Amino acid sequence: MPSFARSAKGPLRSRGRSLQKRSWNKEAWTRQILKGDVRSASRLLTLVENHDRAARPLLKALFPHTGRATLIGVTGPAGAGKSTLINQLITSFRKQKRSVGVLAIDPTSPLSGGAILGDRLRMHPHFLDRQVFIRSLATRGAWGGISPALFDAIHILDAMGKEVILIETVGVGQDEVEIARLADVVVLVLAPGMGDDVQMMKAGLLEIGDVVAVNKGDRREARELLHQLRETVYDRPLIKISAEKGEGLLLLLSEIEKASADRDARISRQKKFVEEELRTHLREVLGETVSEASFDDREIEAILLRKRDPYDLVRSWIKRGKG
Repeated sequence: MPSFARSAKGPLRSRGRSLQKRSWNKEAWTRQILKGDVRSASRLLTLVENHDRAARPLLKALFPHTGRATLIGVTGPAGAGKSTLINQLITSFRKQKRSVGVLAIDPTSPLSGGAILGDRLRMHPHFLDRQVFIRSLATRGAWGGISPALFDAIHILDAMGKEVILIETVGVGQDEVEIARLADVVVLVLAPGMGDDVQMMKAGLLEIGDVVAVNKGDRREARELLHQLRETVYDRPLIKISAEKGEGLLLLLSEIEKASADRDARISRQKKFVEEELRTHLREVLGETVSEASFDDREIEAILLRKRDPYDLVRSWIKRGKG
């Protein structure tokens, strides 16, 4: 079966073949991931990031076991305290006995490539918890925008049995906004002392947050920021928190749960997720010309019901010349 992501050139391609030869067979590897095996999932994620063809049959085998996790996007300007907040959210979800996955999205330089761990070290208390899986992921596609690796990574964590998947983005650029929109619920994190960023957000970026959290709420300047934001954020929860001290977390969790329980909104987001996933896979093969491709509602429904997988659908579209 052909790969719909661009294959890596040179040594990566041969390395993928050697990995495939000495790996477990597909059924055994799939079973291990479905059992929540971290090592097996990590190896598959590495293949996915390297655009290795060996990943495709495994992703297809895992896809029927996906669609159960709640996706929570956490976005906002650099320095707002997103990683500290995510650390607190992990702790809260684990107290509820829920298994948690974290995808920390890092920008990829076309020169250096790869993902940078950076301040993910703030989450180090959870690294030894087998019910928490944290991965730093580079997701810039060959044609710009989102890479298929992000969608594949979400499916892998979902198939592992992660009930909650937290997706953290760096900054508030267009790519980060698009990534955040894929989640069932988006938490926008702001902090006092970021006047320029807030002005930029007032131009439209505030709209992406289902819940808006003002971090570092123990500072005097937080009150002023809350006052400014109330003029714009009047139809969604606006919550003052201190991620470092754990203040306001119960209210924030309550609002996240309420937002994720909105069935109509969640179905709408899931449809957009599938459409963007299909577009992204097509774009990697055919180029940016497919950015406005539209899809039949029946095809989207078949994927949502796990009667088809996105990989076969993309393959059939390419064969029919619809891209």
